[in-house]
Amino acid sequence: MINQEYYVWAEDCQFGLLDAANELTEIVQNKRELLSVDEILAYRITTKGDSEQLADVYYSPKFLLSEKLYALLRSFDLPYVQFIVANIDQKSEQFYLLKVINFISLIDEKKSKVTIIRGNIKNLDRFLLSDELSNIELSQRLIFKVGHSPVTVVHKSIVDSLATHNLLGVQFIPVTAWSAWAGAR
Repeated sequence: MINQEYYVWAEDCQFGLLDAANELTEIVQNKRELLSVDEILAYRITTKGDSEQLADVYYSPKFLLSEKLYALLRSFDLPYVQFIVANIDQKSEQFYLLKVINFISLIDEKKSKVTIIRGNIKNLDRFLLSDELSNIELSQRLIFKVGHSPVTVVHKSIVDSLATHNLLGVQFIPVTAWSAWAGAR
């Protein structure tokens, strides 16, 4: 079953939350397309987390990745993913904004609780993927956004690969167990 192959990339906010530090960063992170960006994006920690450790992912609510996680994901050579250089003003390390420009709306509507506006999935409370997803070549569905929602889904092969690297701030919940109301588990 296709749902056993996927995980929702869930926020782990114990390291704090970010906000864009300038208008360019806000615009770039919210565009739903690949972009040419010549400047380094700027973020600041707006909510301090419980942990002082350096995380491999910070949330803005977009994903800001550490060099380590950036290198791991880049190795998958995903044509619909863009990494844009970013700084966090309280951190000296380099980060990368992860832009996923792959939108797939193949859910099982009968087994999902979603908001659909003008035919587009906008919000998910819980969902299951449609078996039709298996008709798309795997390389084209390794990471994707569910419709026009902020929910990012990751294939088991990537999750398994990342799990071997002791990453901080990275959490994946099986699609079958995920709910917007349950939060990270």
